[in-house]
Amino acid sequence: MTGVPMKYAIAALRQRLPASIAVCRQALEAAGGDLSQAHALVVDQLVADYGHRTGLGVAEAAIELQAAGHDVERAMMLWRRRHPSPPPRPFAALEKGWALAAELASVGAGLRCFAHVIPGEQDTYELRMITHAARFTETAYGFDYDYAIQDAQTRVERRLVTGIPALTLLLQEYAIDEAMLCSIDAFDSCLLHGPIEAYL
Repeated sequence: MTGVPMKYAIAALRQRLPASIAVCRQALEAAGGDLSQAHALVVDQLVADYGHRTGLGVAEAAIELQAAGHDVERAMMLWRRRHPSPPPRPFAALEKGWALAAELASVGAGLRCFAHVIPGEQDTYELRMITHAARFTETAYGFDYDYAIQDAQTRVERRLVTGIPALTLLLQEYAIDEAMLCSIDAFDSCLLHGPIEAYL
């Protein structure tokens, strides 16, 4: 060890690198108190940590980490922006409480048909089979969804099940598979977006 007390050496190292006290102490001990050698050891440790968390090779991890000022958390934030997590699979999204829908083949001219799956409490799911005139879009009707509800061509069939396996079987009755389900935002229907429970 050089004559610099450990706490001052750690402080000096942490001014240059955003590393923990423990990592800096370990590097200084391994380097015999040599700051420049300890600096290199800390950088290697940070690169290894970042590479482990992202799956990157050493060279690529070192470049990305250097660009982020050797700040692993900042580098991870930037990495997540470039590699956003894929959306959860439809059934996983339902289990998280997201309502989903699928558009089915029209049952008649000028009509649209949707399967609307709404998660409830205690692993229950409501399936609404909704048919309405194509003109009743969210864009055109929005809060005036009561016109769609009262229209003679509108049909809403409701079914309740408990658990994903039961929901899967129910959807199969209508030839709907998991891959067909997506966010209701993908569909322009005032009866998918409106709170129509009071009318049912």
